[in-house]
Amino acid sequence: MAMKPMSIDSDKRLAVTLATRLGDILHTPKGTSIRLVSVLGEGGEGAVYVTNTPYVAKVYKPEKTTTHKLVKIQAMASAGIKFPGISLPLVPLYNSRNEFVGYLMQKADGVKIRTLYQKPLLLKKFPHWSKRDLVELCVNILEKIDCLHRMGIVLGDINPDNILVKKPTEVYFVDCDSYQVAGYPCPVGTIPFTPPELQNRGHYDRYLRTVGNENFAVAVLLFSLMITGQMPYNQKGGDSAQQNIIDMDFSYPLGESSNKKTPNGPWRFLWSHLPFLLKDAFYNTFNKGGRYSTEGTRLSASEWLKKFKEYLRLLDSGKLGEQDEMSTWIYPTRFKKQKGKVYVECPYCKNEAEQSWIDKKGACIECLRKRRLAHHRSSESPRVLRKSLSQPSFSGIFGSLYRLFG
Repeated sequence: MAMKPMSIDSDKRLAVTLATRLGDILHTPKGTSIRLVSVLGEGGEGAVYVTNTPYVAKVYKPEKTTTHKLVKIQAMASAGIKFPGISLPLVPLYNSRNEFVGYLMQKADGVKIRTLYQKPLLLKKFPHWSKRDLVELCVNILEKIDCLHRMGIVLGDINPDNILVKKPTEVYFVDCDSYQVAGYPCPVGTIPFTPPELQNRGHYDRYLRTVGNENFAVAVLLFSLMITGQMPYNQKGGDSAQQNIIDMDFSYPLGESSNKKTPNGPWRFLWSHLPFLLKDAFYNTFNKGGRYSTEGTRLSASEWLKKFKEYLRLLDSGKLGEQDEMSTWIYPTRFKKQKGKVYVECPYCKNEAEQSWIDKKGACIECLRKRRLAHHRSSESPRVLRKSLSQPSFSGIFGSLYRLFG
């Protein structure tokens, strides 16, 4: 497909003189009748309808139909991509006056990936999921992205609202009409999924994105699923997330390398339990100067797919669970166990912790952190002060954690 960008100024509104309503009969270019049976959902661009066919119809609001939309939909339809779960336009639709109004596509089902970012919602929707389910979900997402890239299509707006999940093996890509195709850019995007080289470049509809640009967004999506709900450049202190992206100031450690700004909370534990092959890949993608940190060196969807299939194999073999069963959990409550270390239960939170991190009253480092927070927030309270655990014996712990669990 041609990659010469079309001028946004050449995009023209198409005349739609007849509003589309429930029950209307639309038709394809070959004259096949499509009846709108019921409304499935509505959004800013239009509505999605159940039809008298196995497919659903997206019908634009009259002011949203443009020449670029029509050409992009025709290009996607002509590509003949029918990969399960990718709701690409299959054929444009016209009203009785032969005016372009929308397109036919596969029906999608499930909840938005964003649901998986929030622990209460994930546990409610998928109470029996383990880490394996999240990894298998990533495998299925990567297979779809790899298919699109091989067909010359750039998604452009990769984000957790454009992917629906029903189960790990049943995933749907939606809002596919915005994809970059035939030299027509994707007109939308979000800052967390935009690579450093495109930050502050201007409106997304003014330029074309390369697969190298998109590989950054792919890595962000994978990271946000493995470190559930966190973006790679969120950190303690520092600049804004956007500036951190521009500076490539990544806050998760690899061996001795760390900026010591990893956010407090469970994110450190999730990172600790990842296999080295993923920590190495993420670190070298998001850290300035990393092996995969530039537009031309980033891992492709196909390369990520190999790594996640290997992760799946490690989980299925039981090797990760043998060293530490918690490595198979979605939400581990401590750092990954290290060979030769002794672990004891904290009497306060009931979680295990490495023995050297337990203070004389038996509290683990996470309880210590929470008590310190409580003390800082209520420093005027003598009772809180008395309950706070002493600092001296833990003065160097936070710095050493990053070196131990890179």
